[in-house]
Amino acid sequence: MNKVKNLIIAAHPDDEILGCGGTIAKYNKTQEYYVLILTGGAENRYDKSMESVLHSHALKANSKVGTKEVFFEQLPNQGLDNIPLTAVIQVIEKYIEIVRPVNLFIHSSQDLNKDHRIVYEAGITASRPFAGQIVRKLYSYFVASSTEWNRIENSFIPNTYIDIKDCIDKKIEAMKCYESECRPYPHPRSPEAISIYAEFWGISVGMEYIEPFQLIQDISGHI
Repeated sequence: MNKVKNLIIAAHPDDEILGCGGTIAKYNKTQEYYVLILTGGAENRYDKSMESVLHSHALKANSKVGTKEVFFEQLPNQGLDNIPLTAVIQVIEKYIEIVRPVNLFIHSSQDLNKDHRIVYEAGITASRPFAGQIVRKLYSYFVASSTEWNRIENSFIPNTYIDIKDCIDKKIEAMKCYESECRPYPHPRSPEAISIYAEFWGISVGMEYIEPFQLIQDISGHI
């Protein structure tokens, strides 16, 4: 029996773990998870040489949670608004064809980070429900230190909750692989804060540790 395929689109290295690391760890035995990281993550933040380090961290982090494969593109970090939106859409469409995922995970439209919002817009377009669309379910995910910092638009309001009680430790260990991106508590990307966020979302639905998602579109034809 073929496993369900999932494709997670991340603007930057570490977004995929912060948003979906627990879910990957929970379901990697029965489903396949692929990650596409659109930018190198170093431009406008670090020296160019840091890009290879972040790639190495991404591979190590994703191996911790059981991602099947990580793809890297070279779109401009913190500069997706400087290229045509169609360029981002075409990259996502290319990997939808390569992976052929049933489920697609993208950034939230409510994120403070502009790269994240552009990935949302491009992902929505790439998975639009035309005849023959491969993607059946589209989700957006929560990225600590971005989604909660948007004070302008509506807040992220999840409607899908994945119980990661048995996987929270794997998510935290995976995030620790991103040595340059982790911060000391009380920063949202600290190990303690990642756990607290999972508890916060869990409390809201009567569970202990949760990874939250917004189901944006479902054209699977069933519930």
